[in-house]
Amino acid sequence: MIRKIEINELPEIYRNHIEKDFPPEERAPYFVIENNMKNNLQEGFIYVKEGIELGYSLNLISEEGVLISLFAVFDGNRGSGIGTEFLIEILKNYKTKKVILVEVEKPELAKKEEEKEVCEKRISFYERLGFSLYKDIDYSIFGTPLYLMAYSREKLTRQEVISYMKKIRGLTLEEKFRNMLKIE
Repeated sequence: MIRKIEINELPEIYRNHIEKDFPPEERAPYFVIENNMKNNLQEGFIYVKEGIELGYSLNLISEEGVLISLFAVFDGNRGSGIGTEFLIEILKNYKTKKVILVEVEKPELAKKEEEKEVCEKRISFYERLGFSLYKDIDYSIFGTPLYLMAYSREKLTRQEVISYMKKIRGLTLEEKFRNMLKIE
C-alpha cells in the first residue's frame, strides 16, 4: 500500500534518503520540493508492506498528468520486486490522469560501463511496466540531458509528450528556473 508523505516528514526524508539516493544535479533543492508540496503541485508517497516502509516517490502533478520526479526503493530492498509493486500502486493511484511521465538518464552518456548498465536496467524496468521511451525528444533540466518515458492508456505522439511535460514543469518550476528547462 502507499501512504501520502506529510509535509512535516519531508525534512527527514530529504536528508536521510533523497540526498543519498540522488546526486545534486538530479534532485530539486529542498525548498523547491517543500514549496511545491505546500502549493499542491507535488505530492509524495511512501510504499508500505506488512507495516514496513520500503520506498518513496515524489511526484509533480497537473490536472492532466504526473511526473514521477523521484522514485526509490530503500537500500537493502532493491532488486526484490518492491519497485515493481510500488510503481504499480502509483499507476493505480493516478489512473484518472492522461499521462504519467518519468525522466531517465541517457545510457550513452554514462562515464563508466557500470553506470551505463544501471541506466539501461532502469529504462527496461519502466518499459516492462508499460512506459514508452521517447528518444527523439531533446530534453534537459538544470543542464542534465535525460530521456522522457510516458505511461498512458493510448499511444502518445512526441508532441503530446512535450506538451504534457511543458504543462507539468511550467506549473512547478519557479520563474527564475524556467530557463533551465530545455524540451524540443
